[in-house]
Amino acid sequence: MADAVYLIGTVLVIISAVLADGCVAAQMLLARWWLTPQGRHVFVFQGALALTLDLWGLRALTSPRAAAPPVDWFLIARTAAFALIPIALGWRLIIIIRTWRTGRRNRKESG
Repeated sequence: MADAVYLIGTVLVIISAVLADGCVAAQMLLARWWLTPQGRHVFVFQGALALTLDLWGLRALTSPRAAAPPVDWFLIARTAAFALIPIALGWRLIIIIRTWRTGRRNRKESG
């Protein structure tokens, strides 16, 4: 049971890291984040989150795991926490892309 919970948590960490990197890339390429203090804050926050998730994912993929301990509170908490992160990051990525498309359409219509 502990191996399954660990594997699920690790997959969620990796998915979260990929989505966080996607949010940073989309924000960097599609948004004018540097124009406002709020935009700069969101960009830096997303970057910090992405870097943290990348490091955690790298550690999960490269470090050997000891013999499976019984399922403990940490494995359950990690899995629960990372079950929500991909949803939030996927939602954010959709918002970034929709905002960019709307702005682009409005600029084309007005000029």
